[in-house]
Amino acid sequence: MKTDVYTAISNPVRIKLLMCLSDRPKNVAELIRTCGLSQSAVSQHLSKLKKAGILGTKKEGKYIFYKLLYPEAVEIALKVENLSKEIEK
Repeated sequence: MKTDVYTAISNPVRIKLLMCLSDRPKNVAELIRTCGLSQSAVSQHLSKLKKAGILGTKKEGKYIFYKLLYPEAVEIALKVENLSKEIEK
């Protein structure tokens, strides 16, 4: 089992990216706009999600689109985030 998966879904920024990708594949420019993150943050976190095996890529022309390989990762990440918030109360 990849331990990178645990790290990947336990970060609030990566959870946000997963949620932004839950409806359809997007390129970095779309993720910057829809998630409200900087280019460097998006690129860094996408790299970690891809390394963990949660995301895949597809090149279309000059753009690289990121897509969820496992949509259930969004549900799991949200549960982790909600649990964390509940514990912090």
